Amino acid sequence: MNTVQNRGVRAGLVVAVALLTACSGQPRHRLNTEFSERNWEIRRSTLTAVQSFELQGRLAESGITGGRGDLKWVQSGERFDVHVTGPLGIGALAINGDPRSVEIRTKDGTFVTGSPESVMRQRLGWSLPIMQLPFWVLGLPAPMRNNPSTVILDDGGRAQTIKQAGWVIGYDEYQTVGALTLPRKLALANGERSFRIVIDKWVGTP
Repeated sequence: MNTVQNRGVRAGLVVAVALLTACSGQPRHRLNTEFSERNWEIRRSTLTAVQSFELQGRLAESGITGGRGDLKWVQSGERFDVHVTGPLGIGALAINGDPRSVEIRTKDGTFVTGSPESVMRQRLGWSLPIMQLPFWVLGLPAPMRNNPSTVILDDGGRAQTIKQAGWVIGYDEYQTVGALTLPRKLALANGERSFRIVIDKWVGTP
C-alpha cells in the first residue's frame, strides 16, 4: 500500500473514532442525567417523609469576624428546638416554636415573634433562615409557594446546590445515616452573610 493510501486509511480511522466517540458520549450523558433525576425523585420522596430528627454539629459564620458555636437542632413535625452555644450565640441562644410563633431566648431576654429572622438581626446582628433550615439540612428545598427553588444535582441524584428565598445552599459532603444519605457539610450564603454547618451526628432518622 502506498503512502497516499496509508494516509487515507489513517484519516478514515480518525473520523470513525471521532464519530463513535460522539455517538457514544451523548447517550451516556443523557442516561447519567436520567439516572440522577430518577434517584433524586426517590430521595425527595423518602426525605419528605422524615418528620422528626435531631442533629448535633457546629455552626460558623464565614469571614474575618465570623464566630463559631455548637449547634443542636431537634425537629418534631412542625415544632423545632434550636440551641447555639459559643461565641456565635453570644454565650447561648435558644430558639423554639413552629411556623406560627417562635420564642427566642438570649442573655438579654426572651422574645416571642412570628418573624424570627428580623428579631435575630435586630438583637444579634445576624440571622438564620429558621423556617427553611429543617428542609435544607436534609438536602431538600423548602415547600415555599412564593419562593420556588432551583436544585442542581450531583451524579448520584443528591442535591449539590439549592437556590431558594435569596439563599444559595451548597452541599460539600454527605454521610450515611441508617438507610439514608444525609448532609454532613453545607454552606449557606445570601449575599450579605454566609455560614457553614458541619453535622457531626444525626439522631432519630430512619
